[in-house]
Amino acid sequence: MSAKHAYLGLDIGGTGAKAGVFDAAGAQLGRGHCPFTPRSPEPGHVEIEIEEIYQAARTAVAQALSMAHRPVAAMTIVSQGETFVSLDEEDQPLHPAIIWYDSRASEQARRLQEALQLHPGQEIPSAIEAICSAPKIIWLREHALKIMRRARRYLLLPDYLAYRLTGQAVIDPSTAASTGLYVDGAATYSRAALQASGIAEDQLARIGAPGERVGKLLPEMAREWGLSPETELFVGTNDQYAGAIGAGNCRPGILSETSGTCLALVTLTEKLPEPVPPGLFGGYFPIKPYFFALAYAKTAGVVLDWFRKECAGGADFETLNAEAAKVPIGCRGVTMLPHFDGLISPTPDAAMRGLFANLTLQHTRADLYRSILEALAFSLRENLELLRGNGLTIETVRCIGGGAKNDLWLQMKADVIGMAVEKPAVTEASMLGAAMLAAWGAGAFPSLAATSAACYHAELVFSPNENSRRQYEAPYRRYRELTMKALAR
Repeated sequence: MSAKHAYLGLDIGGTGAKAGVFDAAGAQLGRGHCPFTPRSPEPGHVEIEIEEIYQAARTAVAQALSMAHRPVAAMTIVSQGETFVSLDEEDQPLHPAIIWYDSRASEQARRLQEALQLHPGQEIPSAIEAICSAPKIIWLREHALKIMRRARRYLLLPDYLAYRLTGQAVIDPSTAASTGLYVDGAATYSRAALQASGIAEDQLARIGAPGERVGKLLPEMAREWGLSPETELFVGTNDQYAGAIGAGNCRPGILSETSGTCLALVTLTEKLPEPVPPGLFGGYFPIKPYFFALAYAKTAGVVLDWFRKECAGGADFETLNAEAAKVPIGCRGVTMLPHFDGLISPTPDAAMRGLFANLTLQHTRADLYRSILEALAFSLRENLELLRGNGLTIETVRCIGGGAKNDLWLQMKADVIGMAVEKPAVTEASMLGAAMLAAWGAGAFPSLAATSAACYHAELVFSPNENSRRQYEAPYRRYRELTMKALAR
């Protein structure tokens, strides 16, 4: 493949589509972003029309291509898991896409998990949560049976886009696992889970390995997206794992921390703890022979955005950060819990909600905004302790995602955890990781580990300030005490 070729990474997040064009060294040639806004028509429901996501993806790619001025040889799509849409025989959507953190199917998840316990000896998914796709499909059948009788396919975001672009619906193992129907070790769908959920295997996308060739773009799709019909699509992975690849997280000892819509911590290991405890997730990673260990909080950057819109009159983040920088550590006594839609790690509790504690009439929006930043840094610390407490080694922390653009927050994280944190040259590491998966699939690198190592470049390192680290101890204790009280309610 010519050195003049470029690689396209498309990352579909919780609130928008991001696209990046990169060369084989990981240098960014073009970037695009198009936001979309999921809706919550009633409590626990979060959805969006799938066409809005499709058009946002196309717009983001067009923006990136307009800057790159280099032919794209290959592309990969990565996304959050769980989000799905049902299609009829004519490939038309039967309902809005249901977003991953939609929690309507808690009861269906419980029943499905119980049903699978009746299949001893059979390979079944390790855990089924309310966020998984399968319980939500069951919920839809129970509440909209007439419509769901017409369902021919159930596709998640990357395989839906692959299907439109190439005519082939192919899903990677990590995204397939988010359906609640996949057996990690067997690399296949669980027959018992399919039977219990009433879903046929041919209604789901074919499972392909990350970096596997899906096919060339359909001519009409190539024209619509401004790409060559020779452009090849390769199988991607979960956006968090793509972010790890883009952050050079290619061996044990490195932690990639994403502060986007959610907070996610990913590190690699040769052996997972047995059993994997509640609040910690693990499975096979695209870079062999490693497993990933994952801890995450459902609401992170989305809480900052909520505060900006609902409590700060739409003020820009630059202004809010400047105000927060003037607030002393500990926010003058305000303690905040950022779990607006349940707690996953380190202690699962679907009923957990966010709160501000110890408010007085003297507190300002700057105190409250900084308290969110501090709370999310504390969430990073408690989940770092969860990983270490289960035998995982963390030597290097690399911060990625939208939060990595906030230098105030990066220094805060370094001070809270007592470790240096790195800011990469490309903070949107998921789209870089996606592009590098395409480069590896197209033969530009001998291995995915080599691809990951070659594309990562640190831009800044934030070292902890010892005096600040000591000052954060009391606010962190208040945060943990408040969390324990909320869990014990």
